[in-house]
Amino acid sequence: MTQFSSNGDLEKVVKIAKQFAIDNNHQYYTVEHLLVSMLHERGFSKILKEIGVDVENLVLDLENYIFDNTPVAKDTDAAEPKKTQSLERVFNRAFTQVILLGRQQIHITDLYLSISKETQSHAAYFLNKYGVEPEKVLELYKKTNKKQVGVGGNALDEYCTNLNELVRDGKIDPVIGRASEIADMTQILARKNKCNVMLVGDPGVGKTAIAEGIAYNIVHDDVPKFLRGHEVYSLNIGSLLAGTKYRGDFEERLQEIMNAATEQGNVILFIDEAHQMNGAGSGSNSSVDLGNMIKPSLARGDFKVIASTTWEEYTKHFEKDRALMRRFNKVNVGEPSIEDCKTIMLGIKSNYETFHNVKITDAAVTEAVMLSHRFQADKRLPDKAIDLIDSAAALRRTQSRGSRTIDVAQIRRELSRITGIPESQLGAENTQKLMPTLDKEIKRKVYNQDAAVDAVLDRVWVSQAGLKADNKPIGSFLFLGPTGTGKTELAKQLSEKLNMKLLRFDMSEYQEKHSISRLIGSPPGYVGYDDANLAGGLLISEVAKNPHCIILFDEIEKAHPDVAQVLLQVMDEGFITGTNGKRADCRQSLLIMTSNLGAADSERLAIGFGSQDRSDAVETAVKEHFRPEFRNRVDAIVTFNKLDSKTIRKIAEKFIAELEAQMSGKNITVNVTDAAYDWLVKRGYSPLLGARPMSRTIHEHIKVPLAKKILFDRTQTSVTIKVDLHNDKLELMAENDSNRTNAD
Repeated sequence: MTQFSSNGDLEKVVKIAKQFAIDNNHQYYTVEHLLVSMLHERGFSKILKEIGVDVENLVLDLENYIFDNTPVAKDTDAAEPKKTQSLERVFNRAFTQVILLGRQQIHITDLYLSISKETQSHAAYFLNKYGVEPEKVLELYKKTNKKQVGVGGNALDEYCTNLNELVRDGKIDPVIGRASEIADMTQILARKNKCNVMLVGDPGVGKTAIAEGIAYNIVHDDVPKFLRGHEVYSLNIGSLLAGTKYRGDFEERLQEIMNAATEQGNVILFIDEAHQMNGAGSGSNSSVDLGNMIKPSLARGDFKVIASTTWEEYTKHFEKDRALMRRFNKVNVGEPSIEDCKTIMLGIKSNYETFHNVKITDAAVTEAVMLSHRFQADKRLPDKAIDLIDSAAALRRTQSRGSRTIDVAQIRRELSRITGIPESQLGAENTQKLMPTLDKEIKRKVYNQDAAVDAVLDRVWVSQAGLKADNKPIGSFLFLGPTGTGKTELAKQLSEKLNMKLLRFDMSEYQEKHSISRLIGSPPGYVGYDDANLAGGLLISEVAKNPHCIILFDEIEKAHPDVAQVLLQVMDEGFITGTNGKRADCRQSLLIMTSNLGAADSERLAIGFGSQDRSDAVETAVKEHFRPEFRNRVDAIVTFNKLDSKTIRKIAEKFIAELEAQMSGKNITVNVTDAAYDWLVKRGYSPLLGARPMSRTIHEHIKVPLAKKILFDRTQTSVTIKVDLHNDKLELMAENDSNRTNAD
């Protein structure tokens, strides 16, 4: 269709004409320059061709005249070409005619009529020579205008995309698995009034695809009789706003679109991201926007509208504008089922194979759907599965060598890269290689707590085998026991061995009731609610960034009791919701809470009472502190054993091994004798404080003297430092060295 009846096109014609004169260094900008530019305009050129004008030769004669007769400016003259008086008369005559006719807009045909009346110009001479008659031009213009090729139709083509044409070009595929939604839409579109659909759903569920599916069904006559012959146009609000420099430009464009849609009668207007209607086109001092202008037409049913938006934007914009909301009939678009998503993916697979020049196996498609559904809870099917396939194929496309087949392994590798979840935990066969030795590796690091390790790993086995409930975290545990017995250390070892991010929250920071807002965000009306960096809270934001993690609430008994109630939803449903409505998925997380509850009471009962009495004291303390609904949701309450001297010796050896690892860069080896170890066990163990004093003892009696020996005694590298007991004190001495360093 032609494009000569909008201000934007006319401005372009005038600009090109002037640029033509500038490019050829012409001293004057003439009527002939303008006519050449007009003849290159598609719409005007088409009209002349339809009345039998040889446009190509007309342009050629005009250009030859211009080059032969227009003075060329000197090279030193940098001034722009001057507008001739005849050209000025052409513009003035055209504007005057438009004003007399009461029109708001000047068209390219107005310029043509004005040029034809400039009888002394060579432009008018050439028009007469080639038989361009004003009557024929105007007659054809009026006919095409009635057929919407003029003002109205041009607006639809310029600011909208014809989805029917995209279907005919094979660029839109049929919609799969949305029969219910399409049936609801068809019923709404059949109404006399308010025949407007509002598709509302989460991002990525396929709202746009449903609207495109309507266009596909119309083109293939798979619609009721009343919809046959309809054209679906997608409104581009960005194009509608672009270039609206003056007040009224936007309103004029929108009015043209609505007039065209009303007169054509068989138009369905699709408005994607419909929340942009509120405020689109309104200035700082104006309340007129797209939504307000389109309301009357929506109520009368002048044309049909399909709009789409997300739940968040629907609540934010449409529920506040009740007048606009009631003109639409809402259709909920949910996430498709896994089986429907597989069907969708298999249907569009060939498009990605052609684009990336790869072969995608059916097993890879199934794996993409299943893994994205399980591990990417912040996104929605089918969008996240499509993204995974597209990303894996794009990676293969960038590689010049290797197989051109996308299989299950590549899908897992790509998901691991996107989410940070180890590839070894995405497939059962990979998990089987890791798991048999996992418990032994952890028990070599966490001493004398085998029951606690087994209790946690039992939950991990169930999760890795795919037998975990879909709406639960991997496991939720309450670790009890005296301080220094390895509760926090077990969480750290699990994080390291399972390659899960450790999110540690020190609950001593959450002793006040209002501190809950640090975890789940500030409530409405409080500072931080609308802050993108603060909204949602630390727990929500961290879990959203690291869904495959271990959440450690250290010393939870020190937190305000209401903090524990926040965790009920995590343990029961696998989600936690912030005050702003944002949800974090904890279904791939391991929830660990540590506590010293009952430890003091247990110590008081140590003399004269059995282990059962001490266990009862711990159980009583837990019941008194935590409510029944909290205790009932914890998968296991694990009590850590007190450490004996044998275990303390292993811990001392572990700390010395870590020290040797630090000294490996200097090639210094630390050799601790048995007597020195016995002394460390005696001095570094407290029944009340557990293993933590050992770290301080080694630091004070070995690390500090060793540092002094390295710095001040100029101890050479590649030497062994012997730590021995002498006169009930530790002494450090380099082998084959008589210089002794006393630990004290």
